Amino acid sequence: MSRQFIATLRSMFDAEDALEARLIANELQEVLAEKLDEDDTVDVTQVIPIETANDHVEPSEVVEQLYRCRDLLIKTRIVECFDLAGWIDRTGWILEHRQEDTFDVTGYDHGRVMDRANILLGRTK
Repeated sequence: MSRQFIATLRSMFDAEDALEARLIANELQEVLAEKLDEDDTVDVTQVIPIETANDHVEPSEVVEQLYRCRDLLIKTRIVECFDLAGWIDRTGWILEHRQEDTFDVTGYDHGRVMDRANILLGRTK
């Protein structure tokens, strides 16, 4: 049975400006996509100058890290960790949806964390 994996890659390269950097990143994305199966994906989530790398992080990068942390906390099976996983999931959801025209935090489904826990702990398919 195959499982899905996420690989976070970091590439550093020289470019004249932000546009050229984005074009190079897109070329790298296309090369990687050729190595993957048809239903697999590869995305460029941020392209930033190296001098600002420690100062600026794209929300999509934060969301990815938050969801991985949420999953690890759920897997501990410790109640307090599960509670924290719920807050982390909510924060990730807010970061994902905050720019939508219809964004309203009341749209967050608190059952999401239970659904994810059931999947991670083998209680549902």
